[in-house]
Amino acid sequence: MRKNGKISTVQLSLIIMTAVGLKNHVTILPHLLPAAKRDGWITVLISFFLILGWCVLLYYIHKATAHENISKWVEMNVGKIPGKVFSISLSSLFVILAAVSLKEMVVWTKVSYLPITPPIIEIILFTGLCFFLANTNIQTIAIVNTFVLTAVIVFGLFVAFTNIQFKDYSLLRPVLEHGWKPVFSGIIYPLSGLIEMIVLLFMQQKIHGPLRFKVFAFNALILTLLILGPLIGSITEFGPKEAARQKYPAFEQWGLVTLGRFIEHVDFLSIYQWLTGAFVRVSFLLFLALEVLSIKKKRNKTILLLIFSLILIISNLYRISDINLYFIIKTFVMPGTFYYFFTVSILLSLFIFFKNRRKRRTTSDVQQKEEATVQSD
Repeated sequence: MRKNGKISTVQLSLIIMTAVGLKNHVTILPHLLPAAKRDGWITVLISFFLILGWCVLLYYIHKATAHENISKWVEMNVGKIPGKVFSISLSSLFVILAAVSLKEMVVWTKVSYLPITPPIIEIILFTGLCFFLANTNIQTIAIVNTFVLTAVIVFGLFVAFTNIQFKDYSLLRPVLEHGWKPVFSGIIYPLSGLIEMIVLLFMQQKIHGPLRFKVFAFNALILTLLILGPLIGSITEFGPKEAARQKYPAFEQWGLVTLGRFIEHVDFLSIYQWLTGAFVRVSFLLFLALEVLSIKKKRNKTILLLIFSLILIISNLYRISDINLYFIIKTFVMPGTFYYFFTVSILLSLFIFFKNRRKRRTTSDVQQKEEATVQSD
């Protein structure tokens, strides 16, 4: 690996597969299944094609801004104040998303396998690990992610193929039993997960070479499959009604895994999946929260990262019931994430459009003046 603080597009795609994939694989299902029910897979497919069209916009933005830091580009081409507002709002959102992911992990840990352990211990230890990883560099994050993601993929394929014996694909029918309303009522949830792919733009200054459109399309496809896999698995294994009642459908699938007559209860492997996914996601979001602020001095970065980590700890010390957390994520976090990132992409494309328009006008005016000068001579 080159020692210039940059990574390849493959490495960045793998980070996104883990960091964004955790949300798509785990967080989205409890909200999508009650809304879309049996036709949730149609919702996911429609979301994929919508996001694929949106990827054209991302590619346009990337081509216009090249390898520049997006925040710096806005500050230089739009204005210092709009640039600061843009970077601070982005940084704040990344910290909020990290805090929500940490809260979900702590709640699941308490419900699943550490019901007596005080949450404060988990919060401090986990946030401390994320702080140290986020305080390194993107190359270190990429290396750590490659190691942990390998096992995550193996375990994911293991549970998918082992549970084939319990899957009844006839439960996916009848299609559109209740019309198109359920399909579109839950579309905001997969869109909220897929749109986080915009982080490709916020990391473009850390990548070797340009991002081609196929990179955006590939990431959209992988993130879609990470929703579609456990979604179809839950419906075909438990049925649409029972799957919609479950709090963590992806986790519940591990309870069915058996190898012959004597090997069962291997759901402890899902603990590794969730913890490593949350570890990479929270660390990467904290890293992004610093990256968009374009802070140069290492000491200032460390101090600000420490502040972000304290915010995560303090916000997670506040006790909140599972029902209220579910309501907040469903009503505010997921729709808010989608609308914010979608608005950011539209604004960036408008900034680029008007900048290019001014540039063409300026070039045209210069050419007209030169022609007028030549004619007068």
